[in-house]
Amino acid sequence: MDLNFGINGSISVEAARPVLVDTSTPIGIVVPFGSSDGEFVAFNSADEMKTYLEEKGATEDNLAWKTANAIALQGVRGKIVVKFVADGDSAKDNVLAGLDVLKTAPQDENILTTPDLIICPEYSYDTDVAAKMDSLASLFRATAIVDVNAKNEAEANNFANNFGSRYMLLYNGRSKAEGKLYPTSALIAGLIAYWDAGGDNGYDPFGYARSHSNRIVKGVSGSERIIEYFDGVDCEARRLRQNGIGSIVQDIGWRSYGFETRDIDPIWQSLERVRTFHRWLQAIIEANKWARDRSADQLVYVKQTCIDFFNKLKGANIALGYEIYLDPNLSDVTAGKFTFILKTANMPAIRELNFELVFSDTWNEAFVNWINSI
Repeated sequence: MDLNFGINGSISVEAARPVLVDTSTPIGIVVPFGSSDGEFVAFNSADEMKTYLEEKGATEDNLAWKTANAIALQGVRGKIVVKFVADGDSAKDNVLAGLDVLKTAPQDENILTTPDLIICPEYSYDTDVAAKMDSLASLFRATAIVDVNAKNEAEANNFANNFGSRYMLLYNGRSKAEGKLYPTSALIAGLIAYWDAGGDNGYDPFGYARSHSNRIVKGVSGSERIIEYFDGVDCEARRLRQNGIGSIVQDIGWRSYGFETRDIDPIWQSLERVRTFHRWLQAIIEANKWARDRSADQLVYVKQTCIDFFNKLKGANIALGYEIYLDPNLSDVTAGKFTFILKTANMPAIRELNFELVFSDTWNEAFVNWINSI
C-alpha cells in the first residue's frame, strides 16, 4: 500500500496579496563641505545632519548647513543620504564624482536607500551637473530638483531649454530665509518630502500622488531676484512655469508655484503623474514577486491582487478608474510568458481655473415691475 500512515497536513494560499506603496521620500544630496573628500552617510533627519555638521565646525553660512536647515525648516523628518565632497576650485568636478557615489546608495551596506529626490544645491545651476543629476534620477525613477539661479527671465529660459526630462523639476533663484539666501532646491526638496507624508493635514498615504504646487514654503521671507506674479494676467512667473520652471512667489505667503517637468510629451509634464505611476508600478511588481516561477494558474491571484489595489485607489479618489486584462498578443502560454495590461488614470490637479463674470440685463423688467408694484 502507498500510504503515509498517520495524520498529515499542508499549507497553501488562495488569496490576493496586499500591494503596499512606499510612501517615504528619501532625499539624496551631493554638497561640498571641507577641503577634503568627505563621508557618504545617511541621516534620519535634517536636524541630525545639522548636528553632524556643527560637530565638524560648520557655521550657518556654510552651504551644507544651509541645505540641511532648508529641509529642516519644512518640518519634514525623513531619511537623507549625503555625499560630502571637497570644496574649492575643483568643487564642480567633485560634485560630478559625488553623483557617481550617490548612485551606489541602494547597494551600499551602510546606506541601502534609493533616493526619491536628488539635489546638488547651487551647483545644479550648471548644465553638466544638471544633466548628470537627470541621468541618475532616470535610473532611480526619482526627481532631480535643479536650482535656476538666473539673473533674468531670458537667462532662465536659455538654461531650461537644455533639458527635456520627466525626471527633473526646475526651480527659480535663491530664496531668503532667516536673513540669509538659501538654495531653493533644498527648500523644495523639504517641501515635497513633507507633503508626501501628509504635510499640514497629518498622515496621508497618498501624499505622493498630489501636486505640491501652491504650498507654503516655510521659513521663506523673500527671494534674491524679484519674480513678477499676478493673478489673471500675463506675468513672468506664469511664462516661466509654461516653460517648465517653477518659482517661489508671494501670494498670501511665499508659495511654491509650479510642479511640471519639461518632458516633450504633455502627459508626462505633470510631475505628480510621473511620480505616481512609477510608485504604483514598483508596488505592483513588489507585491507579485512571489508569483515568479510558480504555476501559471496562480495568475488568477496576480490579477486579483491588481484589482484589489486599483479598487482601493479608485475608492480613495486617487485613480479615476481602471481596466486590467491579460493581453493575448503579448503572452505566450507555452513559453510561460504573460503580460497584464493595467490601464488607469490618476486624479489630475487643477492647473487652470477660469471664471467669466458676465453683465446681463435679464432682470431689468422684473426690477421695474417690482418698483411699480409698491
